Amino acid sequence: MKKLPLHEQHTSLGARFGEFAGYDMPLYYTKPLEEHHTVRTAAGLFDISHMGQFQLSGPQAEDMLDYVLPNAVRTMADGDALYSPMLREDGGILDDLIIYRHDSRRFHIIVNGATKDKDLSWLQDIKTRFKADLVDSSEDTCLLAVQGPRVFGLLAPHLGVNPGALPYYSFRETQAFGLPVFLARTGYTGEPGCELSVQRKLAPELWRQLIALGITPIGLAARDTLRLEAAMSLYGHELTEAWHPLETGLGWTVHMEDKGDYIGRIALRAIQANGFSYRLVGLELLGRGIAREGYLVQNRGAAVGHVTSGALSPTLGKSIALARIRVESAAVGTAVQVEIRGRPVEALVVKKPFYKNPALKAQS
Repeated sequence: MKKLPLHEQHTSLGARFGEFAGYDMPLYYTKPLEEHHTVRTAAGLFDISHMGQFQLSGPQAEDMLDYVLPNAVRTMADGDALYSPMLREDGGILDDLIIYRHDSRRFHIIVNGATKDKDLSWLQDIKTRFKADLVDSSEDTCLLAVQGPRVFGLLAPHLGVNPGALPYYSFRETQAFGLPVFLARTGYTGEPGCELSVQRKLAPELWRQLIALGITPIGLAARDTLRLEAAMSLYGHELTEAWHPLETGLGWTVHMEDKGDYIGRIALRAIQANGFSYRLVGLELLGRGIAREGYLVQNRGAAVGHVTSGALSPTLGKSIALARIRVESAAVGTAVQVEIRGRPVEALVVKKPFYKNPALKAQS
């Protein structure tokens, strides 16, 4: 397995490690439950340097992204961030990513760690049709996420900009503790916060300074329960190449009529016209048990889908799950059953997200 650039720092803090996206990742430092509550109530620090970072530039950089992505790239202002799936011609989801617009000729792209090699190859092939240059900066940079309600107050005196004054899904090139950073008002926890991209050689100092402020290191286990409570999809679970964005809760990212041609548009228009069979829904278990990935979902004894992610919610104190189920059973309020170790456990289709901080505007 690959090791993160800050692996020694994680080891010195007593982290327990596990494999994710080919990396030896810190799963937790103390207890996942404690770390989860720290992010919901105070401030947490995640090392997410396994993520891929690309730089796209050139006179047709915007044209290329507008063709690659179904979301409205041309509506972005300089300094904006945009979330979007990246599709195959048949509408299947290759990845979900965030692009950051410096201007029409220069974009920063952050992709999932498990798919970054596939994404790079895909984008390099498409690039041959456009006047654009694509650089993989993943090995030269580290990415740290600082998340929680106390983050802005702690960081503001040490940044070149006030992060709390930046709109959600925007970014700035600035300084943190005197170090040059790319600061994005994005995150994967459902809490206010930001993500800091920094040169690899400067990452140990940035990590040290953030911990010195009293920001607590948080592992992958808590990151997963945090994102699940916020109903944020994880590639390979809620999103795959076999599924299209209309059935996975990403219909809001797809522009059918108000932009030109893009990869997957023809397929999505046909899917929209003909209808589709499944939707991604939220489930709340009414009986005892935890709905794990792959568990069968039933309605009156008939199989209607399966769980994509599930856990006991530390914030809500109840078992929750995301599930891909047939549309006729997907309406909020529908009673279903999750098969847990051979027994059906009552559950209810509920509105997503399960948890929402009112200080954080919805992506859509």
